[in-house]
Amino acid sequence: MAVKTGRELAGLAVVTLTGGERLGRIDDIVFQAATGLVAGFLVDRGGMFSKARFLPAAQVQSLGADALTVTGEEALVEAAPTSAEELATKTLVGRPVLNQAGTILGKVADVAVDTETLHVPYLLLATGLLENALHGKPQLPLSQVQTIGADSVIVSNTYDPKATDAHN
Repeated sequence: MAVKTGRELAGLAVVTLTGGERLGRIDDIVFQAATGLVAGFLVDRGGMFSKARFLPAAQVQSLGADALTVTGEEALVEAAPTSAEELATKTLVGRPVLNQAGTILGKVADVAVDTETLHVPYLLLATGLLENALHGKPQLPLSQVQTIGADSVIVSNTYDPKATDAHN
């Protein structure tokens, strides 16, 4: 499994295979909260007056180390689908993560994306500057997430961000 964070993917070039044109750069990732499947990417085309366009995941040919490739420019569509089940990572980052008992465990720091399957296996948490510097950011598997709400993320009481296998 080749995993990159949302921050690592941001700014990655989107390039066509048919003409080698650079269509823009990845600006954000949209994924389905319930399944973790990446629905697509918001692509910033650059320029002051151009708005981001949506690249459905089905149009992605490859997500490599230096670029995301698509067949042609027709892969980009005008707007992202609006679904209550889909989240843009930029809207998720910074939300507090609480367990069912009401204890704050940290905040969402980033998402991880499997670049081969276009799946989000886990979220990364910010639990404190010193803690993150010493041990890395804990991984919160999506299987432990009960609810992703407008203001917070609720996880199972069994999830412990201090467990050794929860750190990257």
